[in-house]
Amino acid sequence: MRAWRVLGLWFGAVGAAFSTAGAAGLEIESLVREAMARNPEIRAARERENALRERIPQAGALEDPVIGLGLLNVPRNLELDEEDMTAKELSLAQKFPFPGKLQAAVDAAELEAQAARAEAEETENRVAAAVKEAFHELSHTHRALELTRRNRELLEELARIGRARYAVGRGLQEELLRTELEITGMADELLRLEEQKTAAEARLAELLDRPAGEVWERPVDPAFEPLRLVLEELRRRAAEENPGLRALRLAVLARRAEVERARRAAYPDFTLKFAYGQRDDRLDMVSGMLEMNVPIYYRSKQERRIAEELALVRAAESRLAAAQNELFARIARLEARLQSLERRMALFGSGILPQARLRLEATLSAYRVDRTGFAEVVDARLRLHRLELDGHEALTEYAKTIAALEAAVGGPLASGRSK
Repeated sequence: MRAWRVLGLWFGAVGAAFSTAGAAGLEIESLVREAMARNPEIRAARERENALRERIPQAGALEDPVIGLGLLNVPRNLELDEEDMTAKELSLAQKFPFPGKLQAAVDAAELEAQAARAEAEETENRVAAAVKEAFHELSHTHRALELTRRNRELLEELARIGRARYAVGRGLQEELLRTELEITGMADELLRLEEQKTAAEARLAELLDRPAGEVWERPVDPAFEPLRLVLEELRRRAAEENPGLRALRLAVLARRAEVERARRAAYPDFTLKFAYGQRDDRLDMVSGMLEMNVPIYYRSKQERRIAEELALVRAAESRLAAAQNELFARIARLEARLQSLERRMALFGSGILPQARLRLEATLSAYRVDRTGFAEVVDARLRLHRLELDGHEALTEYAKTIAALEAAVGGPLASGRSK
């Protein structure tokens, strides 16, 4: 009777494959918020934006004025009172760029700062997706450890029953040895899963800038919520909302602003100078001067700079086109994988796992009346164990694919569902 009681408890312990979903534990939203505040890569991207914003007022500022002190028309004997034209002079000079040059520089600096803001948002997107991936990996590892430990304990109990049956001549040694081999294999699997758990925890600690070796709670299992997505709508949203594409578009505009700066560089700048000359026992003098540079080397300097900036514009436009093509292809791959995983999850929930449980129940019933052997019971239980792991792995991949697709689109997928 003990054997039947253990087998009944064993079967009852199976449960639903995703029964821990929604249980209290480590939540993904809190980790993403923490990463937004602590991740060093995000902080670096934000500080780069701050640095570029500090360039905007610099770009619109005039050059520093120049103050000069000098002696004019001093005779060779250095006597300052012998020559009427000898004077001590104080001068002030200020350079004024050609109208429009400063505004062109300000426009380019503003666009570069906006591009840096979009790049910081892209970094935030990428880090959030990495946090979610590590979280789901940790969640799956916890679930796999739980299932594997539970099944090892049940197999160990069943092996004790098998040894007792073998001792009285009701079991086969081959079946008993096979069960013990499966137990040893699960012990090896537990070691591998512990290694994966440590790696996932280390990845989370890295992303959240936490000390290595920190103890983590058990992550909450992801919920399965089918999404019916329209590929064209996802592409449209990505073209409008993806911060990486926005950064590249702003980079194109910034390069075009640099072209305008290069064209305006061909126009002369003006320097306005005023001087006051003090003379001993004579009338003091004042003077003024307007200077301008003459771009006589236009073909070798300014024209070449314009050509350089135009080439950089074309390069930026090509990078934008390549990035958009790659993003659209990635979205198509992720959307197809999401559909495949949805169908697979539906099969697990409505067919594969219920059928595996029914098979185990039928095998146990047959074993109770000696219509099947010990090995069939072990096979049915191991089959269900592997399917439970496969089902949770599919759920994990589904959650990771959603996170990757949200990062590609540039926001949550809720508004991307079809009606």
